[in-house]
Amino acid sequence: MLKHWQSHQNYLKSLRGFKSRLDSSGRMRWRSLKPIRDKLKSLNLDTAGLFLGKLYPPIGRPAIHQAQIIRSFVLFFLLFRDGLVPLSLTKWVDILKEDELYSILIGCRLGSSPPLGSYYDFMDRLWAAPQSDRYKRNKTFPSNKNKSKPKKPKGKGEKAPERKQGITRRIGDRFLAGKDGHLNFERFLQEFFFIVAVYPSMKCGLIPDAPITVSGDGTAVHTHASPYGKALSSEDPDHSRKHFSDPDADWGWDSDIDKYYFGYTLYHLSFYNEAVKTDLPLCLRFFNARRHDSVGFLLLHEEFRKHCYGLDVQNICLDSAHDNYPTYELLKHYGIRPFIDLNSKRGRPETLPAELEIAKDGTPVCQAGHKMVFYGYDSCRHRTKWRCPSVMGKCDNCPNPCSPSAYGRVIYTKPEWDIRLYTPVARGTEEYRQIYKQRTCTERINNRILNDYGLHRMVLHTVKRNSFIATIIGLCIHLDARYKQASHSEAA
Repeated sequence: MLKHWQSHQNYLKSLRGFKSRLDSSGRMRWRSLKPIRDKLKSLNLDTAGLFLGKLYPPIGRPAIHQAQIIRSFVLFFLLFRDGLVPLSLTKWVDILKEDELYSILIGCRLGSSPPLGSYYDFMDRLWAAPQSDRYKRNKTFPSNKNKSKPKKPKGKGEKAPERKQGITRRIGDRFLAGKDGHLNFERFLQEFFFIVAVYPSMKCGLIPDAPITVSGDGTAVHTHASPYGKALSSEDPDHSRKHFSDPDADWGWDSDIDKYYFGYTLYHLSFYNEAVKTDLPLCLRFFNARRHDSVGFLLLHEEFRKHCYGLDVQNICLDSAHDNYPTYELLKHYGIRPFIDLNSKRGRPETLPAELEIAKDGTPVCQAGHKMVFYGYDSCRHRTKWRCPSVMGKCDNCPNPCSPSAYGRVIYTKPEWDIRLYTPVARGTEEYRQIYKQRTCTERINNRILNDYGLHRMVLHTVKRNSFIATIIGLCIHLDARYKQASHSEAA
């Protein structure tokens, strides 16, 4: 059972009491940690206690210091990012036993901080998978478990193709029919993240109570485990079965470095606050390294809709890996405007009129070979208007005008011709470019998770551990944003 949950009010009271007992050197160290203290003080875990209480049985030995464990994880990563502690959870627990200031900052007295085993037990509580012997030290798998690798893409910087052809169509149709997705063992973590990170950022205005633009992207997460396994039994001379320290990891293709890697794919949906100029993750999920980003988006978006309630999503920005009809259809079904890079390998849709000449992005082209100029969307007739580039001053005087009219030639395009090419906001327009620029927030969040907060350097095994640590890092990113917002308010 969950008992002795430390309220936020009691936590703040303990901080004030400790400050009054500090000597001059202690006060100097206290002041040096002000940014970190302010971030921890903004982390109200009272609602999290109500949620976590459902994950503990009503009987048995009471679990104590659970709120302190959450603060301890957060403090650990905040201190690591500033270069104050090593990136080792084991060493961090040892530091807490001897450092009174750090102990007080997580809400404990010196000598009463949680043991290392309590941290791992807390991770297990937030994992929704059923009990399994998959991770036991004597568990073995076929030695050729990680033998195969995904097909190498032909072009540089391209994603590896999805193993199962047509999977995006099957998943998209399933969601359009109102059915649930696949098993989601991270659902407790996603709900926990919304309660402690996303919702408080909504309350303080970092995520506005208005239609927002959300961006999605996946990134390769390399594991430090060996893909070849280790033989355990001397009775197996051929080593037909081996133990794998990270049985969840698999081979994938890292398009950033154009190499194979062993690990996972981390996919997240994020939001960029232009006023504070900060990036905020909204929902995270780990997938198999072979999983294509287009599949990851469809699954995570459905989970995002379940756990991140109260957010009004108007636009979604994605890269060309998501350029498929099921994604456009699903976003249209939910009334969300897509901003997706076109895949250059796709040819001309057969549904377009034969006489219509278009550029690669679907923009109509005049007889002189110039792109027509966007001139608004007719919501009554559900069509987009394009005008002559010469009349609109977008090109030099045309020697052979398409129309004798002073108004110039006009072409209309309709979204029903092709949902990819003719999106609600026309491609190539200034509005499209300004909205799509927000997608860069996903790249910055990838860098913060993997490098600034050190996920890539941590020796983590299993998707459970990676998912939990990524969730805590996402919480730290939200706390950084709240501190930045408060600093801007004070400066104003």
